[in-house]
Amino acid sequence: MRESFSEYKKVLEQNLMKVSHLYNGDVISSIDSQYTEIKNSPLTSPSFITNSIVDIYQKSVNIMIGKSKEYIIALESISKTKDINIFDKISELGIKPLYIFCSDKSRKIFGLVKSKNNTSAFPSYFYSIDKYVGMNVDVFYSPLINDDDELTLYVVDNSIQSLVYSLQNMDYVIEPIDNNNLEWKHTINYSLYDCRFNSYKISIKDVSKLRNDKINKILNGD
Repeated sequence: MRESFSEYKKVLEQNLMKVSHLYNGDVISSIDSQYTEIKNSPLTSPSFITNSIVDIYQKSVNIMIGKSKEYIIALESISKTKDINIFDKISELGIKPLYIFCSDKSRKIFGLVKSKNNTSAFPSYFYSIDKYVGMNVDVFYSPLINDDDELTLYVVDNSIQSLVYSLQNMDYVIEPIDNNNLEWKHTINYSLYDCRFNSYKISIKDVSKLRNDKINKILNGD
């Protein structure tokens, strides 16, 4: 089992090298983590390995969200002025973006509606939905970003995880969990890294609507 996983690591590395925001982070510290599933086979499971990488993605994005400093941008300032776009507003805040993560709703800020077709083993949101070459900025959709009345972006200036090191230290363990060998516990032990990056939550709000809502509440005695 260990040998086959060692071989599979090479395939993983070749694919994940293209996912730079997760692959080449500047490591500060690490914690021991693991991902586990119960399978009915003792054979190495490619789908389980993929799910473990998704687990790392989810934890990494949650770290990014937790580190974020919040800024508010008025929706009116970018929707009614053709000469000013979201990148101008981000620049005005003194932020130099490398990666931008958006929700399904907030992707419209970039004029993006649909994701690109995905033929990779990893989910489509691992890959950018647009790339601004002149500015060296990649835009990603993330299912972990929620927004209601406002639009939400997370902007970072460096990679948020270091899978290059996680892969090196990964260990795949398969153990029987019953005497009949009908179920097997598959576990991947890995290091989750805290990396050196700055993260910013950009909340794009309809300020006029918020103001009117407040006025209406006051008038209604709420």
